[in-house]
Amino acid sequence: VEKMWRGTGEELERWQAGRTGIPLVDANMRELLLTGFMSNRGRQNVASYLTQDLGVDWRLGAAWFEEHLIDYDVCSNWANWNAAGGVAGGGVNPFN
Repeated sequence: VEKMWRGTGEELERWQAGRTGIPLVDANMRELLLTGFMSNRGRQNVASYLTQDLGVDWRLGAAWFEEHLIDYDVCSNWANWNAAGGVAGGGVNPFN
C-alpha cells in the first residue's frame, strides 16, 4: 500500500529526541536514548504517534529503532512498524 506521508524532518527529530511535548511519547523516547530499551506498549504508542499523528513515514521510525534498541529483532521491528504505519492492510489503533 502506497501512502503519502506529510511529516517533516523537524517532527522526526523532535520525536527522536523525546521533545514532542507529549509526556508519554517523550518519556519513552528518552528511555530508549538513555538505556536502549523500551516496553512493548511504549513501542506501540510512539510508533502510532509518529505515523498517525505526525504523519512521518514508518520506515524512518523502524530505522531509528534498529539503531537504538538493544533487544532489536529485525522481523519483529519491521513487521510492527509496518502495521503501525497502516500499510499492512489491517486496522490501525491510533495513539490515545
